[in-house]
Amino acid sequence: HAQELKTEPEGRPEPEESCPVCGDRVSGYHYGLLTCESCKGFFKRSVQNNKHYTCVEMQSCPMNPLQRKRCPYCRFQKCLAVGMKREAVRADRMRGGRNKFGPLYRRDRQMKEQKVYHQTTTTPCRIKMETTQALQPTAPSDLHLMTGHTNVPLGLTPPSLPYAGLYRTFPGYPQEKREVPFSCKTTTPCSTPSSTTSLTPASTPTPGPSALVTSTPNFLDQLVEAEQDESQLCAKVLASLQREQASRGKHDRLNTFSIMCKMADQTLFGLVEWARNSALFKELKVEDQMVLLQSCWSELLVLDHLCRQVSYSKEGCIYLVTGQQAGVTLSSLVSRTQDLVTKLRALQLDRHEFVCLKYLVLFNPDVKSVQSRRQVEQTQERVNRALMERTQQTHPGHSDKFGQLLLRLPEVRSISLQVEDYLYQRHLLGDLPCNSLLTEMLHTKHS
Repeated sequence: HAQELKTEPEGRPEPEESCPVCGDRVSGYHYGLLTCESCKGFFKRSVQNNKHYTCVEMQSCPMNPLQRKRCPYCRFQKCLAVGMKREAVRADRMRGGRNKFGPLYRRDRQMKEQKVYHQTTTTPCRIKMETTQALQPTAPSDLHLMTGHTNVPLGLTPPSLPYAGLYRTFPGYPQEKREVPFSCKTTTPCSTPSSTTSLTPASTPTPGPSALVTSTPNFLDQLVEAEQDESQLCAKVLASLQREQASRGKHDRLNTFSIMCKMADQTLFGLVEWARNSALFKELKVEDQMVLLQSCWSELLVLDHLCRQVSYSKEGCIYLVTGQQAGVTLSSLVSRTQDLVTKLRALQLDRHEFVCLKYLVLFNPDVKSVQSRRQVEQTQERVNRALMERTQQTHPGHSDKFGQLLLRLPEVRSISLQVEDYLYQRHLLGDLPCNSLLTEMLHTKHS
């Protein structure tokens, strides 16, 4: 048996990307933007050599593949205008280094994906989600997709698995969120009346600490309001899976592990966007933002997964970001994760506490290379205090809840390291998809 997922019709070409500087074909993400190889090299040399160009015309020279080399002044100004980042260029001129900026800071990718996603909702075809029996024995999966829950193909319409779980969120979450029907066929991004847009434009002024809060409840409420909308994340993951399968063709199906990796990659991208759009995080230097995210990305992924299980999953199953249930086999990693889910359930973890834990993981002053260490430390202390007051207010008879929640963070860290090791071993076997944020972050840790 196999579940099916609607996707684009086979043979449909992927959208052609053109360089925003000169119009040539893009080669990848360079210095925060999708650009061609030529403009990547030009921008790198210009920044590293501290070039100062002049224009002999009117500073409005045409930029195209044939004429881009005629006026370096206009070309460099165009690079800056479209969003290429000076600070993303390595200053030491060393060859072979990996650009850590691009994988983390490519907002344009999400905009392009959203545009493509709207196109995928027109003419569907199907993608099978294989069970573990169809996987190669050399690459066993810790999960297998349950097929007994659904008889209808899983698409971007409400999944056939009862989707009420998506709105049966943490205790204390706004009731309005639960009552909104799920639909992703509109021409605008999925949203709910009670949700707030998390993808704030980069130019939005960052409020200072005094503008953010006047009291702990307001502070915590603002953090919760800035959370990702689960239905939007679900839609993006499904759309990404569809595009991936459409690019492979009819006879090259994604196996379960590949699907799980794609889900993790898209969830990770959403977590990076969540951090970048946080008012607290935007107060930090870009360099500190990158260092912190590179340090805790796997912890955030694990924490996100754990809290999804606390809120949605049934006994003996794992709740996926797409709304499906996955059965579990007895492996060390899954067993440890399920044990931690049980502990968090016993503590009656609510959404406000979950958000606090995410910020405590993100703002870690012990991370090496952090420049604004004191600022990170102050934010961590502030969130820590908010968590303590929250637990005292909601569970006055459970005086140790605050301490018990903090004790779960080392367990999250331990599991995340095991996840990294597992994924890296699969990467060495060639099982992980190339050119993904997940792979880039693994490379960062092992470089």
